[in-house]
Amino acid sequence: MESTQNLKPKFSFEDMDKIVLKLYEVFGNILFTLNQDGFVIFISGAKDQGKTNVALLLAEICWTLNFRRHIATNIKTESYMIEKQITDYDALDTWLKTGGRKLFILDELGKILKKMRFQSEMNLLIMDTVQLIRHYDAGIIGIAPSEKFIDSTFLNTDILDARIYKESRSVTRIKLVKENDPYLAYHTPSTSIGYNSKDTAIFLRKANRPLETLDLCCKVAKLYMETRSYDAVIKTFQFKSRKQVGELLRKHIRHTL
Repeated sequence: MESTQNLKPKFSFEDMDKIVLKLYEVFGNILFTLNQDGFVIFISGAKDQGKTNVALLLAEICWTLNFRRHIATNIKTESYMIEKQITDYDALDTWLKTGGRKLFILDELGKILKKMRFQSEMNLLIMDTVQLIRHYDAGIIGIAPSEKFIDSTFLNTDILDARIYKESRSVTRIKLVKENDPYLAYHTPSTSIGYNSKDTAIFLRKANRPLETLDLCCKVAKLYMETRSYDAVIKTFQFKSRKQVGELLRKHIRHTL
């Protein structure tokens, strides 16, 4: 992936006017959404249609037009415009409470807000995060293949400001909640923010701790989840019976509830 660390652009006011006009020609009124006090945007579309490109392009617009200069994402990127990669809730919460207008891009949203498990602790925390983002006048852009993977509560118009659907790599449909009709953006340019489309973005409740720092019951539970085998756990930890494994698994469940 080519580095863009030393490619910071320097624009004159005349150049900036031309840039704004060109961006408005392509993206229309969503530019106003990007500059408002807090926003939530949801991007969907089939695989390889450019969802991540659009999300990062909107981030690039925010940075270039000075709407938001503090940008983070759970996507692994390479660019001076991305302040940091955030892959767990606690780190996001800490970052949001620091100064500056912020934007967070959350990829793989469908895996986090699974429709049938919306009331899980993680999903409730995500919704708390959305409200926290609005409270700090920040923006969030969520990405998923389809709305069917997203609980309707997240898509509630009281929360959402815009829906973007990638009809193809070159055609983007944009629907602003405050406007009646969607409009199409053609020939969406490529973002200059470097990223690997094959990488899988993650977002966890807490950052993964090194295995050696975990309690014994947590180590046992982790290995059991990976192997689904009492025998593998007994062999690895040199236990004498399956009973020991069961007791440690129950202990793990008690202190994680």
